[in-house]
Amino acid sequence: MDPDPVLFNNVFIGALTADVITAGTDAQLVLIEAFIIVLGLLLSFMFSGSEVAYFSIKGAELEKLQKLAHTSKVYGTILQMLEHPRRLLSTILIGNTFTNIITSVVAAVLTGQLVHNFALPNWLIYTVEILVVTFTLVIISEITPKVIAIKQPLEFAHRFNWFVRTFYLLLAPISGIIARSTVLIESKLPKTIHDISSDDIRTLAEVGEEQGSLQEEEREIFENVIEFGQTTVKEIMTSRVDIVAVSTDDALGDVIELILNKKLSRMPLYGEDLDDIIGVIYAKDILPYLRTDLTSATINWRTLARKVLFVPTTKRLDDLLKDFKKEKTHLAVVVDEWGGTEGIVTLDDVLEEIIGDIADETTEQEQLYTQLDEHTFVFDAKINLEEVEEILEIEGVATPEDEYETLGGLVYHVLEKIPKAGDSFDYKGLSISVSSLENNRIKKIKVKRLSGEQVSTTEQ
Repeated sequence: MDPDPVLFNNVFIGALTADVITAGTDAQLVLIEAFIIVLGLLLSFMFSGSEVAYFSIKGAELEKLQKLAHTSKVYGTILQMLEHPRRLLSTILIGNTFTNIITSVVAAVLTGQLVHNFALPNWLIYTVEILVVTFTLVIISEITPKVIAIKQPLEFAHRFNWFVRTFYLLLAPISGIIARSTVLIESKLPKTIHDISSDDIRTLAEVGEEQGSLQEEEREIFENVIEFGQTTVKEIMTSRVDIVAVSTDDALGDVIELILNKKLSRMPLYGEDLDDIIGVIYAKDILPYLRTDLTSATINWRTLARKVLFVPTTKRLDDLLKDFKKEKTHLAVVVDEWGGTEGIVTLDDVLEEIIGDIADETTEQEQLYTQLDEHTFVFDAKINLEEVEEILEIEGVATPEDEYETLGGLVYHVLEKIPKAGDSFDYKGLSISVSSLENNRIKKIKVKRLSGEQVSTTEQ
């Protein structure tokens, strides 16, 4: 039986038409999927950039925004959303996450169609899809918008405020729940405590100096602040023998001359001796008496004196600073365990422990040493041992266990007697001799660096 030509033609034309319709449908679907992917990348671009832009508005940018909020409704809404940072962040993250998921799913569907239509190996198509989608999302939707936003956060936030504001309102119920949930979860979590020791901070400061982010002076200030709370008043005080004070029996002219010569603004007032400190005399309180006859004028120093602050030798500097602030004074008398005056300490002394020596236009820099030759120096006995080490470029002369801090204290410690001019000894690679004294008090000390053959270290 011969086939019916009409039936054959109808079947052939129908099959051909079905193929054409299917091909057309596939092409339209591919275009729709491609459009969704492009739209997803664009939305992700705006979400990612907005996240960085909004949360980078700080400092000067925030001050600028606050001023612009009074003149522009757009800037006003930006400031309003920043007042609820958790809700704003939840909105952006929800939108960005949802967009990236949709984009990835559609890309996977498109990849499956390519595998079916072109009969390519599955591993090849999916490998290409992962690489292309990942690269596109990272570059176009993450890195690029964030780089742009971080450079101009306020401008970026202003440009896409309509976009973020729309989702901020649409997702309000969900983002609000998430924001409140994060607060609840955060309150239940244990607080993280980071134990950073003073050695860690000191190391960070040293590394910062090596890398150039800190200057040497800044690094020294960091170290001084670390040691500040461990330093006692005794370590920085002016000792008793160096105190410049006013007696209740002193004449006005003598006190004015003392102020002019010593250039001091505050001086302790004592009665019988320095163990009987009555108060503090301020130079500015004497100004009204300058027009009087200095030779015949008499002043009751007790009535002119201000209240004095007494502190023990063991008081820490941070506590002393609090006392200065509380008592509104800049000078304190340091007393020993029997109540006798051991020295005085001023606010300037405390501040110098942090920022170094403070000098003004009236301060004459005291020279505490003279160099005679390459290895020989003459030091003032009151110079600190750490300064001696720095000048001589050596280490080990001063140790934390020592009860003395000055070069003169070292001489008394080693000799164990009241020295005489010419007394000498070798100590840790140094030849030390007493040059001059005044009333049994060492004034000048000669120090010479010894060579390796000359060293005869005194063990203490």
